[in-house]
Amino acid sequence: MLKVFFVYTITAFSFLSFSLVALWYLKSFELHLILIRLFLILEFCLICIFYNTLFKSTKIKYALISSAIIFITFCIYNYTKSLDKEFDFMPLMVECLFFTFFILYYFYDVMQNSFKVPLFQMPSFWISVAFLIYFSGNFFLFLFSKSMEHERNFELQYTLIYSTMTIVKNILLCIGVIVNNNNTLKIDRDTIPVHLPFEDLPTYNQH
Repeated sequence: MLKVFFVYTITAFSFLSFSLVALWYLKSFELHLILIRLFLILEFCLICIFYNTLFKSTKIKYALISSAIIFITFCIYNYTKSLDKEFDFMPLMVECLFFTFFILYYFYDVMQNSFKVPLFQMPSFWISVAFLIYFSGNFFLFLFSKSMEHERNFELQYTLIYSTMTIVKNILLCIGVIVNNNNTLKIDRDTIPVHLPFEDLPTYNQH
């Protein structure tokens, strides 16, 4: 689970860096759009893989794989049909809407079936909260962006809202990693070796 999370983090940082280079230094808006669309596809697939490791239900796993394939097909079709290769917010809205409802279902499933560990001690809980806030908080931003992009000060408002959601998401993702490290250390401290050499067992003298 955490391996997928770290791959997601590295992918996000790499594509963000490459897209900024393409936009600011190469002055290629089309390359910038291609990189964003590729990251969007990889982000969707990696999050699907992340939740695929959490669910045991075959139906849920199949639904996640099918959703990823459908989303990839939709993104490719949407990009080829975009007018003058303008940035289209539709794939972003689809992603936000899908994961908002799916994460809510994940919380429902966890509350129904998880009794051994409190929610706040589960790394997947904090990671899911991070994505839920990020996707639900940006959905309406993406929804109204196309109609309000020519409004005065919209670019500043867009940057402020999106940056805030991203910062909150990253903070919660860090909490998830910290919680996992704390749980790992606790397990290591509480673990008792099963196979102890006979000579290492304590002896007691009877008087």
